[in-house]
Amino acid sequence: MIDITYDGEIIFLISFGLSAMSMLVRRVVLDQQKVREHKEKIKTHQDLLKEAQKKKDLKAMQKHQEELFAVMGDQMKQNFKPMIYTTIPFLLVFGWLRDSYNGVGAVASLFGFDFGWFGWYFISSMIISLVLNGIFKVS
Repeated sequence: MIDITYDGEIIFLISFGLSAMSMLVRRVVLDQQKVREHKEKIKTHQDLLKEAQKKKDLKAMQKHQEELFAVMGDQMKQNFKPMIYTTIPFLLVFGWLRDSYNGVGAVASLFGFDFGWFGWYFISSMIISLVLNGIFKVS
Protein backbone atom coordinates (compact mmCIF):
# COMPACT_ATOMS: atom_id res chain seq x y z
CA MET A 1 0.00 0.00 0.00
CA ILE A 2 2.74 2.46 0.93
CA ASP A 3 6.13 2.20 -0.74
CA ILE A 4 8.71 4.94 -0.23
CA THR A 5 12.12 4.81 -1.88
CA TYR A 6 15.33 6.09 -0.33
CA ASP A 7 14.94 9.27 -2.41
CA GLY A 8 11.41 9.59 -1.04
CA GLU A 9 12.74 9.36 2.51
CA ILE A 10 15.28 12.12 1.79
CA ILE A 11 12.55 14.32 0.30
CA PHE A 12 10.36 13.62 3.35
CA LEU A 13 13.16 14.77 5.66
CA ILE A 14 13.71 17.91 3.57
CA SER A 15 9.97 18.53 3.70
CA PHE A 16 10.04 18.15 7.47
CA GLY A 17 12.96 20.59 7.76
CA LEU A 18 11.35 23.26 5.57
CA SER A 19 7.98 22.88 7.30
CA ALA A 20 9.61 23.17 10.73
CA MET A 21 11.60 26.22 9.63
CA SER A 22 8.48 27.85 8.21
CA MET A 23 6.50 27.15 11.38
CA LEU A 24 9.26 28.53 13.60
CA VAL A 25 9.56 31.68 11.51
CA ARG A 26 5.79 32.21 11.65
CA ARG A 27 5.83 31.67 15.39
CA VAL A 28 8.65 34.16 15.95
CA VAL A 29 7.67 36.83 13.40
CA LEU A 30 3.88 36.90 13.76
CA ASP A 31 2.08 38.35 16.75
CA GLN A 32 -0.33 35.47 17.36
CA GLN A 33 -2.64 37.62 19.50
CA LYS A 34 -2.93 40.17 16.68
CA VAL A 35 -3.68 37.37 14.18
CA ARG A 36 -6.50 36.10 16.42
CA GLU A 37 -7.86 39.65 16.82
CA HIS A 38 -7.86 40.12 13.04
CA LYS A 39 -9.79 36.88 12.55
CA GLU A 40 -12.40 37.95 15.12
CA LYS A 41 -12.74 41.44 13.59
CA ILE A 42 -13.12 39.98 10.10
CA LYS A 43 -15.84 37.61 11.28
CA THR A 44 -17.64 40.44 13.10
CA HIS A 45 -17.53 42.74 10.07
CA GLN A 46 -18.67 39.95 7.77
CA ASP A 47 -21.66 39.29 10.04
CA LEU A 48 -22.50 43.01 10.23
CA LEU A 49 -22.19 43.29 6.45
CA LYS A 50 -24.61 40.38 5.98
CA GLU A 51 -27.11 42.04 8.32
CA ALA A 52 -26.83 45.31 6.43
CA GLN A 53 -27.34 43.46 3.13
CA LYS A 54 -30.50 41.82 4.48
CA LYS A 55 -31.82 45.24 5.57
CA LYS A 56 -30.64 46.76 2.27
CA ASP A 57 -28.89 49.55 4.20
CA LEU A 58 -26.39 50.81 1.65
CA LYS A 59 -24.57 53.20 4.02
CA ALA A 60 -24.04 50.50 6.64
CA MET A 61 -22.95 48.05 3.93
CA GLN A 62 -20.37 50.50 2.62
CA LYS A 63 -19.11 51.30 6.13
CA HIS A 64 -18.70 47.64 7.13
CA GLN A 65 -17.16 46.75 3.78
CA GLU A 66 -14.54 49.51 4.15
CA GLU A 67 -13.73 48.40 7.70
CA LEU A 68 -13.54 44.77 6.56
CA PHE A 69 -11.11 45.66 3.77
CA ALA A 70 -8.95 47.68 6.17
CA VAL A 71 -8.67 44.76 8.62
CA MET A 72 -8.04 42.28 5.81
CA GLY A 73 -5.30 44.53 4.38
CA ASP A 74 -3.59 44.69 7.76
CA GLN A 75 -3.88 40.92 8.09
CA MET A 76 -2.27 40.45 4.66
CA LYS A 77 0.65 42.64 5.72
CA GLN A 78 1.11 40.47 8.80
CA ASN A 79 1.00 37.28 6.72
CA PHE A 80 3.70 38.54 4.33
CA LYS A 81 6.25 39.05 7.12
CA PRO A 82 7.28 35.37 7.34
CA MET A 83 7.74 35.24 3.56
CA ILE A 84 10.60 37.73 3.85
CA TYR A 85 12.59 35.17 5.82
CA THR A 86 11.53 31.95 4.09
CA THR A 87 11.53 32.79 0.38
CA ILE A 88 15.27 32.51 -0.30
CA PRO A 89 15.79 29.22 1.61
CA PHE A 90 12.77 27.71 -0.16
CA LEU A 91 14.02 28.81 -3.58
CA LEU A 92 17.47 27.39 -2.92
CA VAL A 93 16.15 24.05 -1.68
CA PHE A 94 13.62 23.72 -4.50
CA GLY A 95 16.32 24.49 -7.07
CA TRP A 96 18.48 21.75 -5.59
CA LEU A 97 15.56 19.31 -5.41
CA ARG A 98 14.66 19.97 -9.03
CA ASP A 99 18.24 19.47 -10.18
CA SER A 100 18.71 16.33 -8.07
CA TYR A 101 15.38 14.51 -8.49
CA ASN A 102 13.83 15.71 -11.75
CA GLY A 103 14.67 12.57 -13.73
CA VAL A 104 14.27 10.06 -10.90
CA GLY A 105 10.64 9.14 -11.53
CA ALA A 106 8.36 7.90 -8.76
CA VAL A 107 9.82 8.29 -5.27
CA ALA A 108 6.72 7.14 -3.38
CA SER A 109 3.65 5.07 -4.01
CA LEU A 110 0.54 5.51 -1.86
CA PHE A 111 -2.51 3.31 -2.36
CA GLY A 112 -1.59 2.66 -5.99
CA PHE A 113 -0.74 6.26 -6.86
CA ASP A 114 2.86 7.03 -7.83
CA PHE A 115 4.36 10.38 -6.88
CA GLY A 116 7.40 12.16 -8.27
CA TRP A 117 9.60 14.34 -6.09
CA PHE A 118 7.32 17.39 -6.17
CA GLY A 119 4.08 15.52 -5.50
CA TRP A 120 5.68 13.61 -2.65
CA TYR A 121 7.18 16.83 -1.23
CA PHE A 122 3.78 18.54 -1.44
CA ILE A 123 1.89 15.73 0.32
CA SER A 124 4.60 15.36 2.97
CA SER A 125 4.79 19.07 3.71
CA MET A 126 1.01 19.44 3.98
CA ILE A 127 0.77 16.62 6.52
CA ILE A 128 3.82 17.75 8.46
CA SER A 129 2.67 21.39 8.52
CA LEU A 130 -0.76 20.41 9.81
CA VAL A 131 0.77 18.33 12.59
CA LEU A 132 3.42 20.90 13.59
CA ASN A 133 1.01 23.86 13.49
CA GLY A 134 -1.47 21.87 15.58
CA ILE A 135 1.16 20.90 18.15
CA PHE A 136 2.64 24.39 18.45
CA LYS A 137 -0.68 26.20 17.91
CA VAL A 138 0.54 28.46 15.12
CA SER A 139 -2.14 30.24 13.05
